[in-house]
Amino acid sequence: MSSEVASRIQKPVLRGLHNATIKRNLIVSSVLCTIAVVAMKVLHNDPKVQDYAEFYKTYDANKAFQRMKDAGLLQSVKD
Repeated sequence: MSSEVASRIQKPVLRGLHNATIKRNLIVSSVLCTIAVVAMKVLHNDPKVQDYAEFYKTYDANKAFQRMKDAGLLQSVKD
């Protein structure tokens, strides 16, 4: 009876299993890393760069300096 059960169940293929698992995991991790980098660039960095560009397009440093001077924040600047 026991030899009959043993003959029906196939043994798993273990030769090269570790290498195949590592290869699959490296491919999956590379794909996930690439997706994460692209998502970070598109969803975080590009909007930030666009906001900075828009801010400095209309930014007037002299006007900001004058506003701080008038508010009394710059003690070293004399009239």
